[in-house]
Amino acid sequence: MARYYFHLTDGKQVLTTHEGVDLPGNAAAREEALRFAGTLKHGEKMPGRNWDDWFVTVVDQHGHKVDTIAMAAVAAKPPFT
Repeated sequence: MARYYFHLTDGKQVLTTHEGVDLPGNAAAREEALRFAGTLKHGEKMPGRNWDDWFVTVVDQHGHKVDTIAMAAVAAKPPFT
């Protein structure tokens, strides 16, 4: 297991998270970033904010960037499960 952190940026501002999540690898971290982005975009967290020009950056426990998810790429509505 590795520890991953999810930061938000619009290219000007950076909102960092100091609490990481232990996940089995980079693919799981990407999936978690997509879920996190969805909760923001759909107003489940921090409602009323427009996240369209923002990105979720995934950083590993060593500070290396693993992936970046564009909020604009997140589905308009959460998938039905």
